[in-house]
Amino acid sequence: MCDCMTAHGARAVAHGARADVRCRAHGGSNAVPRKTAVVGAGFAGVALAFELLEGANARGTALDVTLIDARGIAGGASGVAAGLLHPYTPRGKIIWRGREGVAAAKRLISLAVKAEDALDVVLNARCDDADGGWRDSVGRNTGERRNDAVARAPGIVRPARSAKQGVDFRRAFNARLVADIEAFKDDDDDDDGATCLTTAETLALCPGLVFTEDVLEAEARADDVGCAGALYMPRGVVVDAPRYLSALWDACSIVASRGVAGTRAMFRTATIDDVEALYDEFDDVCLCCGAAVHALVNADDVPVQLQGGHVLVMKPDDGALTTGILGTTYVAPLGTSRAMVGPTKEYDATVEDARRAGVADRESTRGARAESALRDLALRAYAPTSSWDVVQLKYGVRANPPRSPAGALPLAGRTKTRAGGRRRPWFVAGLGARGLVYHALLARWVADAMLDDDITAIPEDVRRDSAP
Repeated sequence: MCDCMTAHGARAVAHGARADVRCRAHGGSNAVPRKTAVVGAGFAGVALAFELLEGANARGTALDVTLIDARGIAGGASGVAAGLLHPYTPRGKIIWRGREGVAAAKRLISLAVKAEDALDVVLNARCDDADGGWRDSVGRNTGERRNDAVARAPGIVRPARSAKQGVDFRRAFNARLVADIEAFKDDDDDDDGATCLTTAETLALCPGLVFTEDVLEAEARADDVGCAGALYMPRGVVVDAPRYLSALWDACSIVASRGVAGTRAMFRTATIDDVEALYDEFDDVCLCCGAAVHALVNADDVPVQLQGGHVLVMKPDDGALTTGILGTTYVAPLGTSRAMVGPTKEYDATVEDARRAGVADRESTRGARAESALRDLALRAYAPTSSWDVVQLKYGVRANPPRSPAGALPLAGRTKTRAGGRRRPWFVAGLGARGLVYHALLARWVADAMLDDDITAIPEDVRRDSAP
């Protein structure tokens, strides 16, 4: 952790900058910093703003970063994310750079928590925003959930939904065990200490969970490979995405205050329809606007597929569930009073759909249909949800990347098309269902690429830089 993020240092920053938490500059008025626009305030955008500011500070250069979003921090698909941080495929294998991504995400989560705590010492305004969202009139998240944990580590379990999946868990675990032994790797080095559980052990963590007959029968046979009841990550983290991203913006404010003269972090509520116009004000532009990116650049430049989905925010019975449940349908406990359950999968989503992300109307035909479908999915994923109350229905559209030999990897780089004949905008896109595990890594790589004007800082597996 860098020294600037200690509680003492952050309190000093907050005390000297009460007037405007959105704009924190250090130094005189003659500084001429490089001006950078980051479009989109979800996982990719807020993390990139942080990494740009931290990277500029390390280089001793002034940077003026403006984060732009029409709906505020976490107003799009990131605000609807389940927040289950883990590096595994449904078969129990490690995804591309999975452990590295989890470690990078945990670093930003830790810094975000410390920043929010520090700024709360002097900036303790509150409002009645039950969703914990951004309020521009105050300049930061002031929702009633601000006192809830940004992230918790209650563990995450992926129950075997078929005998085949249970066998896959065992095989993947055994393969990792052999690889770790051959590499002289200690268990403590493992990012989450993942292991296999029996069905009985899984039920102890998630009372009321129902297993299929083929899983129970395969487990009872106890053949050479064996059938696991679940893959369990005891150090798995459940993140309240809107809370986390607002806190990470607090961290941007603090890092900016430590920069050289002219360094600033600004937030702007605005809809961007023309990338070219941004170059009238900014030297660099990076598009981190998820499914809305196709409203700004050619689809060929950023080849993502849009997928919509609804989720339910539910109120669990007291003490009903503390461990996160992974699966085609997830159940993510966000503290003791809220849980996220979902998603539906809607493949006809459009850019316009992406712009209406957020709380959905439960009384509308579409909303009522989605809630009914989610109730059914929730019941099959975790039977005790049948008695849980629905608090909200939410909707979001994510941008899924194309498949590659290494899997569905996110995309980052520069667009093929120049904005008005000027510089080609940078972009981060295609985080899909893995935005939480990849956002911090991508932000670090793209920040280095932008600050040094060197696109090779982005690994080739995810880099896009076709000549115009």
